[in-house]
Amino acid sequence: MESEVKNNNAGDLSRKRKNKPAKWALAVFIIGIVILVVGLTVFLINKNSQPSMADVDFLISAGEWQREDQPAVIWNFTEVGKGKLTTDEHLNDYSFIWSLDDNKLKIETTWLYDLNDEFDYKIDQGAKTLTIINPDKNVEVKFKAIERASEDSSTSEN
Repeated sequence: MESEVKNNNAGDLSRKRKNKPAKWALAVFIIGIVILVVGLTVFLINKNSQPSMADVDFLISAGEWQREDQPAVIWNFTEVGKGKLTTDEHLNDYSFIWSLDDNKLKIETTWLYDLNDEFDYKIDQGAKTLTIINPDKNVEVKFKAIERASEDSSTSEN
């Protein structure tokens, strides 16, 4: 009888050992799935929260920028550092140079006289808007991207 008891105990112990690896494997599998879901969530949030392109590239590619309260004023960022502006819907176009530095839009142009302006700016790529703020005068101006006019529509270059 003693040998029967020993055999039964050995069988129970063997069954318990077989169940432990199965429980560990299931726990590791569940933890892996949770980590995968968290990783995918973080990846998708980061991917969607970043702008679709850099501000410099967006200013150039979005088209011309028409001032909402004065539609005759149009800025055209033609390439990195260069552009044209008009205040009379392209009757007269003026070249300017520009840069984005430290969240500032800097524009230099020779127009009626030399202008060297620096603005705070905000770009909403989804709405295709550019808002410039003159911190000295506390004035905010909003521009909306519009399709570029054809090259033939400009009559003069300065």
